[in-house]
Amino acid sequence: MNNWVNSEELIGTEILIIEKNKETFHKSFGWADKESNKKLENESIWTIMSMTKPFTATAILMLMEDGKLSLDNSVTKYFPNFKGNPQVTIRNLLEQSSGDDGNHGNGGHNVTEYETLDDWINDWAMQESSGTFGEFAYSNFNYGALAYIVEQVSGKPIETFLTERIIIPLNLQHTFVKFSTDQNWTKDVPSRYQLNDSINKFEKFWSNNQHPSWKFLSGALGLWMSAKDYAVFMQMWLNNGKHGNHVLLKESTINEALKIHVNAYGEELFGHGYGWFIEEKPLIFRYGGSAGGFAKACISKNSIVIYLTHCSGGNHKSKFEDELDQIWFPNHN
Repeated sequence: MNNWVNSEELIGTEILIIEKNKETFHKSFGWADKESNKKLENESIWTIMSMTKPFTATAILMLMEDGKLSLDNSVTKYFPNFKGNPQVTIRNLLEQSSGDDGNHGNGGHNVTEYETLDDWINDWAMQESSGTFGEFAYSNFNYGALAYIVEQVSGKPIETFLTERIIIPLNLQHTFVKFSTDQNWTKDVPSRYQLNDSINKFEKFWSNNQHPSWKFLSGALGLWMSAKDYAVFMQMWLNNGKHGNHVLLKESTINEALKIHVNAYGEELFGHGYGWFIEEKPLIFRYGGSAGGFAKACISKNSIVIYLTHCSGGNHKSKFEDELDQIWFPNHN
């Protein structure tokens, strides 16, 4: 990591490793804001981007266990004027197999153009899709639709539901559902950088004294949190839905969610479950985000690795994963 920072392959990263419920490594490298020489520190608050999706999936699975919905409910129950494939169910949204091919709104990256979740996701619902129903295709809209369904079924904003049912029971004291420049915690959010391919250099495009480009928690992105808090959330999944005296999900639900329900990218042992990307043999669940980070848990090792950064682009993430795989599985190709 130090070599990557010195060679400017990376501006900064925070790495946390949990093994058998114990922290075995936690260190930050590089800069929170390079231009002002602000060092990156542990317990930074990160924009986790798509790593929000497993939280939205957890909310849906909770409502299923509450008897408030079925994964086989048609999307048309919640979007009466839905113009996509009428066969699409909540299960398809969870699996990323709804047939939404990402052509509308750049797969949901047009979220910055809307003021509310309702406006954004109902615009999507009115569009026909040219994708193939039942096949994997990654789209933020699928998880935006799930967040909308959470709101319709629970009668609460997605921010409130996540806070009451997940964030508070897990005691995630450094997890936030909305960014505001007047909040004390925002000073701990690193600046964000994007690789400029033409000069092969990371350039800053956002600082924590600015509002983010999106205005609401979309279900596909929008949470802000620390590495330790994300590890607690993943550990609950590793612990078959339990955290202390709280049971957030049943073991049977966890087991079903952590199966490959639809293969992805032509890989036989890789695909999407309910809220997570899944690797088989050995069983690993994981998610990454466009800010540059990822989180990965290996069930057989009872181990979690959190790699959070503010550097979009480049190959630092894949290089780190290659190093991790060589450590975890030295005898595998």
